[in-house]
Amino acid sequence: MDETREKLPLLFKCFRDSLVGKNTKGIIHNINSPLQVLSMQMELLRMDCLKLKDRLRSGDASPKDLEALMDKSIERLAQVEEVVQKINHQISVIGARVSETDDHDQGTPVMLNQLLEEHVEFWKADLFFKHKVELSMKLPEISPVVVMREDLFRNVMDGIIFSCLEQIRNQPEPRMEIKCIPGSEGVKNHKVIFSHSGPAFAVDEIAKLFERFSQMGADDFSAFETIPLAHFSLLLADISAILLGSSMDIEARHVICRL
Repeated sequence: MDETREKLPLLFKCFRDSLVGKNTKGIIHNINSPLQVLSMQMELLRMDCLKLKDRLRSGDASPKDLEALMDKSIERLAQVEEVVQKINHQISVIGARVSETDDHDQGTPVMLNQLLEEHVEFWKADLFFKHKVELSMKLPEISPVVVMREDLFRNVMDGIIFSCLEQIRNQPEPRMEIKCIPGSEGVKNHKVIFSHSGPAFAVDEIAKLFERFSQMGADDFSAFETIPLAHFSLLLADISAILLGSSMDIEARHVICRL
């Protein structure tokens, strides 16, 4: 692992960039929909302003009529502001996933609930995930706060979610669950559990894959070119978990990340 550590950032970047590229259609779709609403509301707001201007010029509008027109314009402006906030949120979610970090050692306090929700929002750029998968999230009322490198944990989540989606992509009723279980009092170990409804992971085969990786040189990834994408993404998730100082357990239909 020490020999490979310097080569890993490029590998993770390629995986992350490939996800962003793969989800480009969904990213455009998620931003385009509120943009269309914004365009329509702005046009209606322009029409309201022109109507108000005409009434003021004609001088035949009562104060009550003018007030009603102003109220309608203010209401539309509020709707415009709401849509702009949605667009800004989408951009910030995408930006958080593609941003680089220069600090490879320091962790920062992270609200675990918020991070999980934001990352799921990013993954909704995958239109299969957004429209086909029945997703349930079970988060504690009070979010655990974890000091960690956020970029590494996002790598962990990417690898796990991608592998789960590969398992359920051809299922008639694809389902996923993300559950956060905070550590009990005096115990810092929080668990994030990712579950899916598809075929079981090949746990033994994945374990052998991890063992092979630990025995290979820093530049030799050729043996992994033919392995299933779901297995490779779990490998990257596991490496990120190790670099994060956490651990990851893979079971038949569950992946447990301990923080």
